[in-house]
Amino acid sequence: MGMFTCSRCGTAVTPELAEIGYRPARRPPPRELDEDAPQLIPRGRFAIDPDPFRVMVPVPGIDQLVVDEGPRGTILVNVDDLIAVEPHPNREDMGFGCCGWLPHGPNLICAACGQGVAAEANDCGMPWHWVRLFPDAVLGAPPAPYTVRRRGE
Repeated sequence: MGMFTCSRCGTAVTPELAEIGYRPARRPPPRELDEDAPQLIPRGRFAIDPDPFRVMVPVPGIDQLVVDEGPRGTILVNVDDLIAVEPHPNREDMGFGCCGWLPHGPNLICAACGQGVAAEANDCGMPWHWVRLFPDAVLGAPPAPYTVRRRGE
């Protein structure tokens, strides 16, 4: 069990959550495009993605996005478990799609101090609705898993 807090001001951004294993290859259930995407992480739980988070970054001067590697060890949580977190006030620069957020970086901020703490993806074209807390923006995150390799492997 663990609670996550803003690394700048200490405000709780989640209640106590229990860790579950991260399963990136899950297929979402079938749905109509106008239906909300299912939550990737069940309520009351969190999972750590050991791989780099792929962030869509706008290219200045042209209407194009490129994929950039974001941080490793992002913490996936259910949107209903967020507390004291609010949408970034500048939707245009934070990747707001036709129906919701696109994964363009920290589009959710701490309500107390304004630090970007998470990225939410919930636009109609997304297969899952998820929130990723950034490991450098929150405290309480356990270390990301690692692999021990022997010499010569």
